[in-house]
Amino acid sequence: MSMGTIRIGWAQKDVTPHRPVALRGQFNLRIATRVHDPLTLTALALENGDDQAVLASMDACAVDEDVLTKARAALAERLPEFDPHKLIVSATHTHTAPFGSDRTGLQKDADYVEAIKARYPDYMTIAEYGGLLTEALVAAVCEAWEQRAEGYVAWGYSHAVVGENRRVRYFDDRAMMYGSTSAPDFSHIEGHVDHSVNLLFTYDASQKLTGMLANVACPSQASESGQDFVSADFWHDTREELRRRHGSDLFVLPQCSAAGDQSPHRLIGTRAEGRMLNLKYGGGVGRPLNAALRRDIARRIADAADDAEPAARRDLRDTVVLKHEYRTLNLPHWNLSEEEYTSLQQQIAEANQQLAELGEVNPLDSTYTALRSRIAWCQRAAARYENPLPLVPSEQNVLRLGDIAFVTAPFEYYLDFGDRIKGRSAAVQTFVVQLTGGGSYLATDRAAQGLSYGAIPASCRVSPAGGQVIVDEAVATIAAMFAAE
Repeated sequence: MSMGTIRIGWAQKDVTPHRPVALRGQFNLRIATRVHDPLTLTALALENGDDQAVLASMDACAVDEDVLTKARAALAERLPEFDPHKLIVSATHTHTAPFGSDRTGLQKDADYVEAIKARYPDYMTIAEYGGLLTEALVAAVCEAWEQRAEGYVAWGYSHAVVGENRRVRYFDDRAMMYGSTSAPDFSHIEGHVDHSVNLLFTYDASQKLTGMLANVACPSQASESGQDFVSADFWHDTREELRRRHGSDLFVLPQCSAAGDQSPHRLIGTRAEGRMLNLKYGGGVGRPLNAALRRDIARRIADAADDAEPAARRDLRDTVVLKHEYRTLNLPHWNLSEEEYTSLQQQIAEANQQLAELGEVNPLDSTYTALRSRIAWCQRAAARYENPLPLVPSEQNVLRLGDIAFVTAPFEYYLDFGDRIKGRSAAVQTFVVQLTGGGSYLATDRAAQGLSYGAIPASCRVSPAGGQVIVDEAVATIAAMFAAE
């Protein structure tokens, strides 16, 4: 396979809403009225004469399909020399960023818009923010592409404790997300953790560090319970820490690896961790912000980058193999059983009863909106029993850059699947990237046996078997990309 001189371009855009806006990531309707820290969209363009790719990352809960589809259509017109299917976009999975589209969300602001605008006259609708995000994505890709210049890339590997498995199992084999570990029937934490940090560094022609891509197996959800503020979560703190160490002009592109069952919240040793964070930072412990935890995670990731970069710098590459493949996989649908359908109908009836018991209530009330979302969540799953999907189309990207590879999954993709890809990959390092699309869970068989949120049909459109299809396709494609040598 031929090697070409690498050309690198970076761009960053601010995608912070400065008006009240609905946040994505919880069941209840949350209206952010303030900005705790900015939301960022970052793009990295790579091209070597043989192939091309742009990697982009946004501080968002997920990459809404409408945003990606519209951005690709605009790029086809505005940047004809770039193939829009070479654009790979991922989300950090912060729960304190707005919706980009109301197509898949349980909360549709149209259902509440009169009450919202009565309280917040300058409210930014989901459609308005989606337009802002789409234009920023297009502008960032165009700018990164136009800024391409010859330089160097290097890849590194280190470790930082960030993600923890958040699924607790009990002696009767029940599972519970964020379940109690102090209960007498607590058995074990369900799955593995991955504290590896996969890093890609870029340098200009004079070998000055210009940017880094950091891939971590954890969603940015230290502040996930925030109800009224916009935040990039710990990636904001991480960018700030890295720039403090390496200069304010450093580009930082975060990626979330397979981490559908992970979070930054420790479930064992919580009091010990809280004490140490308090001693280190003098406060900021606890939700909703978890400022101390965010600062500590930022230090851990920055330390990992600083551990890897001096060594990676010894192996700078200005000519590399670049190969990108894009395809649509047809994944098996998670078909509901009659028992599961009956359970959903019971849950809908119970939630409707609870709504009736609330009586007259403010339409923006947290309990009211959460119940309505719960009903919509159950109804959406029940509709799949009534009209089963034969297959679920899913976009997959596989990118080879020198000795490393990137694999995407448009889901909250459980960590076991990422392990399987990394373990079997022909690449020296494999960067698994989740949430390159809409964002439903894709759970493993062992998680599904626990019968709880995040690993049941209402949470997952694709069956566990579909997660393995992604693994097998990715491993085979990477093998073919490296076989030519």
